[in-house]
This record gives sequence, C-alpha cells and structure tokens, in this order.
Amino acid sequence: MKEIRNFKIDTSDNELILNGLAIVYDKPTTIKNEDGSEFVEIIQSGALDEADISDCRLLYNHDSNHIPLARTPKTMKLNKCSAGLKFQASLTEENKNVYTAVKRGDLNGCSFAFTIPEGGDTYDVKTNTRTIKKIAKIYELSVVPFPAYEQTSVEARSAISNQKKDYMLRNKLKIKINKILFKG
Repeated sequence: MKEIRNFKIDTSDNELILNGLAIVYDKPTTIKNEDGSEFVEIIQSGALDEADISDCRLLYNHDSNHIPLARTPKTMKLNKCSAGLKFQASLTEENKNVYTAVKRGDLNGCSFAFTIPEGGDTYDVKTNTRTIKKIAKIYELSVVPFPAYEQTSVEARSAISNQKKDYMLRNKLKIKINKILFKG
C-alpha cells in the first residue's frame, strides 16, 4: 500500500534550486488517519539503506495532475545521509511560484510517498507507535504547506552565489599555495 508523509523545505535565486531534508530519521510524529484516529510514527535510522530512489519525482502537494517540479536523476539529486534523505532540485520557470512561496517562507515543508516491504514495520499497541524499519521505494517527494514531520525542511538557494563562494575559496587557496611555493 502506498503511503504519504509530510516534512519541511530551502531555495536559490538565479537558478530555481530547492534543497531540503525530505525524510528524517528517529523523530516521532503524530500521523492522523482519515477516520480521525491517530498514532505515533518513527522512521528508524537506516530505513532507506536498501530503498529504491532511482525514479522519484518532486511534486507540489502530491498533485500528479501537473508537470513534476523535478525528477531523478537529471533535475533532482537525492542523498541518503545519517539524518534521512536530502534532495536538491532544479526547477523550471513554470515552477517559479512554488520556488517563490518557499523563498518567502509560505511553504517550508516536505512530504513523501512510499511503500514498505513485508516485515518492514512494527506496531506497539501499548504506545500506539509504528516504527518503520525498512522502506522499499520512494515514489515522490512533495513540497507541502502542512508537513507531518515538522523536522523536514526546504529552502531556496542561489546556485550562482554558491558557485561564487567556491570560486573565491579556490582563488584564496591558490594564493596561499603560491606564497608557500615561492617562500621555499
């Protein structure tokens, strides 16, 4: 069964780039069911170790009726890390409204759609807690207004300013190396 979870987001200026942490490990959150019931959910560290993230789309609010904001591997990069799952997505001009909303802080959360393999989760009746130990596949990440996991994030970043910082740092290092070489 395909499941959906929400999280937070980050942006860029000259290129429309979003960076974010879409899935967070070991952070309990309350999930509300359609019937009004709720439970606590925790995604265990390492749950993504064997997950298929090869064909994933970035959407706005899980809406697959519109053109995706980005897609792996060409316009979105995913990185499994010790915190969970990070992403960097390059958007088109058509998606500038989503980018602008993230940059202004109107949108700051992420969500994701996923499947769990047989035996990939447990449920503790006493604590009403579901622990996800293994995720089989991530189908999509979404920029959302109401994330289930408050620890997720998305922000707008400037690719040009990051490139400029790298360029400046390389030049400073070259100068230091030349000073060291000419002293010797």
